[in-house]
Amino acid sequence: MPGNTQTRIVNSYMDYTGIVAEDPVQLHISSSFFLGDAFIVLKSINGVAKGVYIVDNLFSGKNNGVEIVKLDQSNGAFKQIDKVFVDRNTVQGMNTRATIARASMQGNGTWTVDFSSILLFPNLIKHVQYSFSASGSSFPNHALRNVSENRVVIESDVAVPATVFVTVDQGVTS
Repeated sequence: MPGNTQTRIVNSYMDYTGIVAEDPVQLHISSSFFLGDAFIVLKSINGVAKGVYIVDNLFSGKNNGVEIVKLDQSNGAFKQIDKVFVDRNTVQGMNTRATIARASMQGNGTWTVDFSSILLFPNLIKHVQYSFSASGSSFPNHALRNVSENRVVIESDVAVPATVFVTVDQGVTS
């Protein structure tokens, strides 16, 4: 029944076969091996994804551009997203998708870090944490200016060579 899956798939071997979970609630997939571009689909029927953990799996593909986790929102977008955690998967020959992403970027006054190629849900960042490391002896004021379309913009009040380290999360409860 959509919305009440309460399913655990642990230590499984998915040989050229994927998983489709409709409105997943309490879905846990871990320590499994997905061979031959096998992937996981989260399908929206009523727009619910709660308590979904897809962690510590191995994915092996044939470099065909297949994502390890896909969204099927043909029946409507996911509207209730809570505690969805896709992270720590090992991927070879497929495209990584996650709900947590980390990046660093060097710049000089404005830094735009784009996480859209890795984050699972479009235009959804619930939490941002960043650190700022300026070169030289100056340390300007800096601030998080914008979070939209899975991009983070950080600005300083003066141009200064610096590196920003950013971590974003889509699955933290509001």
